Amino acid sequence: MEIKVVIEDVTPEEEHILMTKPGESITFAEAMDLLGMKFYRPCGGIGKCMSCAIRFVYGAPEITYEDERALDFSDIRNGWRVGCKCVITHDCKIQVPKRLVSEITSIGMSSAENDMPLDKTNIAIAVDVGTTTLAATAVELNTGKVLRQHTWTNGQLKYGADVMSRIKASIDGHGDELQQLVINDLMSLGTKILGEDFLTHKVVVSGNTVMTHLFLKYPVDGMAKYPFVPYTLDAVKFRETSRDIFFMPSISAFVGGDIVAGLYYIKQQAKKHNREKETFLFVDMGTNAEIVLFDGEKYYCSSASAGPALEGASLSCGVASVRGAINHVSLQDGVLKYTTIGGEEPIGLCGSGVIDMVHELRRNNIIDEGGLLLEEYADAGYPVTDKILMTGEDIQQVILAKAAIVSGIQMLLEASKLGLESIDHLYVSGGLGASISIWAAAGIGLVPKELVSKFESLGNTSLLGDIEFILDPSEEALQSIRDNSRIVMLATTPHFEELFLENLHL
Repeated sequence: MEIKVVIEDVTPEEEHILMTKPGESITFAEAMDLLGMKFYRPCGGIGKCMSCAIRFVYGAPEITYEDERALDFSDIRNGWRVGCKCVITHDCKIQVPKRLVSEITSIGMSSAENDMPLDKTNIAIAVDVGTTTLAATAVELNTGKVLRQHTWTNGQLKYGADVMSRIKASIDGHGDELQQLVINDLMSLGTKILGEDFLTHKVVVSGNTVMTHLFLKYPVDGMAKYPFVPYTLDAVKFRETSRDIFFMPSISAFVGGDIVAGLYYIKQQAKKHNREKETFLFVDMGTNAEIVLFDGEKYYCSSASAGPALEGASLSCGVASVRGAINHVSLQDGVLKYTTIGGEEPIGLCGSGVIDMVHELRRNNIIDEGGLLLEEYADAGYPVTDKILMTGEDIQQVILAKAAIVSGIQMLLEASKLGLESIDHLYVSGGLGASISIWAAAGIGLVPKELVSKFESLGNTSLLGDIEFILDPSEEALQSIRDNSRIVMLATTPHFEELFLENLHL
């Protein structure tokens, strides 16, 4: 059986060919794995999000229930199928949207810097193990100079875009593969930034609690349901061959080592500038938005389940932060303008573009405060380009995500008994934090407008904290952060539900 795969909008067009035994059936996801390509399935292949449609030029498989649920009949007749549910049984040619296979781009360093020659005898590596993205930075030990960095799509995405789907996969017997996927990805990252014969003396790793557990192959059963008890929250350190490896500790099941690393970075920077008692709100925006409020003494921490909408996933118009993703939008007098990552042809909207788009639609009264589109756009959606539409369902998902985050912020303010006027800094981290328009975010109610003037984008604070620890390690400071942290539960608190319902508007 001959399976041909073509990635759309890639020039020159290339056919990737997989030969299998005659009469043998294979899923599309398995075919992509064998071809060495990552197939992005936001819901992990359970057919929940329906956002992985692919088109068969010929040889389309039988129509499934998921196809009928997700696609128009005219699209099905034209060869479109839900990719995660496809079973291929005969020769075919498949067109795959670029957004379903693209690697996430690196932010923060030029390609020229990444091509500089290295002294490979004095290197440490900082690693951020994200649910969607892995990032690694090479640091010169004696100077602290950042030498190279790169990002890579987490291969565990084949089991879903959120941590709960990964937990389920591990419990279902895929723990070994989940661990190996990350190890393989990180080895590829190491080769990418340092070459084949790289040697490192120190590695500091941070990630959310679930990602760290999966990496270390610790049991995750306790985090599958309330009260969400991890196997361990402590730092893990060991020596492997010639290198010292250190995993950042966590605060709770859903406030992990990536947040501890970020707080370590903020704490050390404040110490250097004699600002240790200044208050701040720290928001790491992602599928699970981790929020920390520091009142000068204690860290009030929570995790709001925002869903993947603000990362571009699960939206009909959404993509990850890949080349060609629309990252900023303006709409004035009916004229829509946008920019894309890398200046390439648009393939969809990433998180910052999604926030801009919803803000611009509301500002121009194309949607009302409940997110409903004007009647002329209600059925098809609002056209961003000829091929990209923002639908009413997309807008509702954004409203749900923003309601979860701002309600979490309000819960922390109440727990700390601080008013917005008492907050000295608003720090936003993560890939979205690096590109977000704070005015658009405040305009849709994602963050309080009172904090706009106090906003500072920190970028990848997980990596920054790792680097800070490489250069100035203090396990006592890490322990101080943990000892002075208080978890504010959201999901089990009726008041959070009340705030959430109140915030379901723009």
